[in-house]
Amino acid sequence: MIDLSLREAPLTFETSLQKGEAERAHDTLKLLPYAEALRDFILGCETPMSIGIQGEWGVGKTTLMNMLRGSEAVEDSGLLRGKHCAVVNFETWSYAQFNEKHNLALACLHALTGKIGEVITAAGELPDYEISESVREAREILEHVFRQAHTEVPKGPYRLRGSDGSLDTPLHHDLAADMLRFRGQFEALLRLWAGADERRRLVIFIDDLDRIRPTEVVVLLEAIKNFIDVPSLVFVLAVDYEVVQQGVAEWLGPEQQRTSGKAFYDKIIQLPFVVPSASYELDEYILRLLVKSAFPFGEELQQDEDSARYFVDVTLCTVGKNPRNIKRVMNYANLLERIRRHEGSEPSDAREAKILYAMICMQVAWPELYDHFIADPTVDTVTSLENWAYLERLPEARALFERSPDREKVKNNVSTFFDTLFSLLDENDDGQIDTRELEPVMEVMSRARMTAAGGHERPRDYIVRRVRENNAGQSALVDTFLENVFMKSVWYLGSECRYRKSGRRYVTMVYDGRQIGSMVSLRHQPLIFRLAMPPEEIASGLKAFWNSKRSVSSEAITMTRAMFDKEASLTGFGDTLVDYSKMTNLPAKDAIGLMNALFRIVTGQSRPESEGRKDKKGG
Repeated sequence: MIDLSLREAPLTFETSLQKGEAERAHDTLKLLPYAEALRDFILGCETPMSIGIQGEWGVGKTTLMNMLRGSEAVEDSGLLRGKHCAVVNFETWSYAQFNEKHNLALACLHALTGKIGEVITAAGELPDYEISESVREAREILEHVFRQAHTEVPKGPYRLRGSDGSLDTPLHHDLAADMLRFRGQFEALLRLWAGADERRRLVIFIDDLDRIRPTEVVVLLEAIKNFIDVPSLVFVLAVDYEVVQQGVAEWLGPEQQRTSGKAFYDKIIQLPFVVPSASYELDEYILRLLVKSAFPFGEELQQDEDSARYFVDVTLCTVGKNPRNIKRVMNYANLLERIRRHEGSEPSDAREAKILYAMICMQVAWPELYDHFIADPTVDTVTSLENWAYLERLPEARALFERSPDREKVKNNVSTFFDTLFSLLDENDDGQIDTRELEPVMEVMSRARMTAAGGHERPRDYIVRRVRENNAGQSALVDTFLENVFMKSVWYLGSECRYRKSGRRYVTMVYDGRQIGSMVSLRHQPLIFRLAMPPEEIASGLKAFWNSKRSVSSEAITMTRAMFDKEASLTGFGDTLVDYSKMTNLPAKDAIGLMNALFRIVTGQSRPESEGRKDKKGG
């Protein structure tokens, strides 16, 4: 059975959480001092009062609110339970699903009035009929407003006619006056319960505002402020500042949001409280969850200071301090360990356990980067991912930047992650990772079923193998170009060029989300290299390359040509053919430089080679 602390759902509490209560030990994030301070504020503040609990998804907002309100099923649970305080939990989400935007506020006010009546009745201090009558009168006003708001009437100063043809009531109906009457009746309901005791509080918790549209949040908050913000009432709202600003922008327009958005929030929320996730001391929390998730060697590694630091560092630079995301990592680790046990495989060693944990964190935090790595799991890919300029150009990284307002922090976290992983893989401590040192990563991922079992053949390796097979015993030129030029150029070694297998006969080469060419291998033509650019543009680029590299033969300009006649109907993609036979007559260094120049030309990076290499490896 998985420990309760591994649940992604918020913690619930069935006791009053007083000193000595066992449930206090569940507070692994140390939120109780904040909850107790909020309790004291609620019991001592002037009313009406509205408190906004802020924080991103998963940081503990609901857990904090549960500490205050306890469980509806257990009497006297939660910090606020007592003779001076009654608690109402209200869910807006269900009403938002079945009401149009302009009906939502009325529907919620109607339901909330009934809910308050139920809570006051349950307290058993007043005659039931007195409470029910007050609730009925308040709700009837709202029902009348709803009917009037939905009556279709013609324009102009006319009157409706009765069934006998006589003039009836005026069309104009003062709905604002009705809502003020509702407010007065609602306040009377609260006075019934509070009486003359200013210490009494009715605390309304609304915890699901992030589940409804931002514009609906704004409409509902406006209704709360205008019509039920009355003495003895305290609202505790889980609402994020940015959601309110988005709602104001959608409702009133971006210009109005810029000038009045903050003022609107400040009018609604009198006390903003940000869940202090930045101050969470998570070292002990992370290590405890590792053990509870049955992660291999978790307990043993917890005792080693360096290993403990590794797990904490990897966690914080990937999923961050968000408790819910940390639990997702731990639950995934728990699942992989269960799979290993059911398969009967031997447990990995401590080093492999660390590698596995890092890859789990990467997959959970940055699924796009993880897929990018899996598609081309090479040293060059890993090295490139540490490069901030490379990340800026990488299509898969765009989603990461969109999810975070701080691009620099995202890029620094990615660099930190790989440096931390490198420190584990770099056996000879030379500051570099070679292919042999990267092999354990692929072995661990294959064993954990995080990638294809039995290894992973990259599309670029597939096409090289197919060319060799189709060229067996045929052209020495093809072998020479493949081994001495292509496989030593940026086309093969660089991770910026992505390869996509397009059937059995060719691969498509992709850069920044667009096709730049294809490599085709047929039995009668083992290697066809096509570029997706008009031949005259490539020739112009090669001429510029020759002018900057006078040591290279002027024949470089003729290394590509247009496709002739039936060649255009060949499988694959691209308007220009690379005449690689000419490259085999050049010195290897010049031929490789020429291939690199072709890559820069078709990708729009027409810069001197030395500058391009510097960008690739720099940081």
